[in-house]
Amino acid sequence: MGRLKKVFTKKLKASSLTEVIVATSILLLVFGIALLTLNNMMTSTLRSNTNSLDTELEKIIYQYQNQQINIPFFSIDEKYQIDGQKFTENNIIFIEFSAKDVETKKVRSKKIVQISNEE
Repeated sequence: MGRLKKVFTKKLKASSLTEVIVATSILLLVFGIALLTLNNMMTSTLRSNTNSLDTELEKIIYQYQNQQINIPFFSIDEKYQIDGQKFTENNIIFIEFSAKDVETKKVRSKKIVQISNEE
């Protein structure tokens, strides 16, 4: 019986309520900072995303390379404003295609060398 009494009367080491509240507060603060940082990164990534413009430019370049469109080229639809111009630089003829997103006002442009079988 004395042995059993020793086991049950032994004090357990545990954290106080104050320590638990402080640790929880620190964890919440770190989580809040991480959440705000992640939100800021996601917002800036969405603002700077130009994948749709690049895709539209690649479509137009493909059409030009397969003689489906002629230069000078200009197109406006509800989402994009696309144009293509011919210019010479150091005796090399280039075709520059540029696309502008109507909503976000982002502009992307790509330059290619003119196909040799055209005048």
